[in-house]
Amino acid sequence: MLASLQFSAHAQHGEKAVGILAGYNSQNNSGIAGLYFQYRCNSWLRLSPDCQILIKHKDRSAFQFDGNAHFLINIFPKANIYPLVGLTYQNWKAYNSGSSNKNRIGGNIGAGFEVMATSTLKVAVEGKYSAVKDFSAGNVFVSIGYVF
Repeated sequence: MLASLQFSAHAQHGEKAVGILAGYNSQNNSGIAGLYFQYRCNSWLRLSPDCQILIKHKDRSAFQFDGNAHFLINIFPKANIYPLVGLTYQNWKAYNSGSSNKNRIGGNIGAGFEVMATSTLKVAVEGKYSAVKDFSAGNVFVSIGYVF
């Protein structure tokens, strides 16, 4: 089956996308909301920075900025799967007994699945693990984006 997979050829070099995402973070057991941008470098590589807010829960909240590389594999005419790797910067805020901030840098690893609903609209689901000192977590997202 792996031999039948081809790198995605339906998108062109320079393709861009912007969108919104929402999901769940296992470190804080809370929701996440965010924005993303994607830039397609070639038929198989896409760069994807995003920023997210982890909703306050257990007297903690966070801001997270990720820079990931997606390695696209076309599985159907309008669908891709992609493993991803990248870096994360997180700023955690604790509200109990005064306020304190902790800044952390770490790494991401995960995978996603996306479908082009129309020629300019895509929907995706993505899971990733962020390895960060004191705040490592699994994240699961759904997203919708405009492709141009």
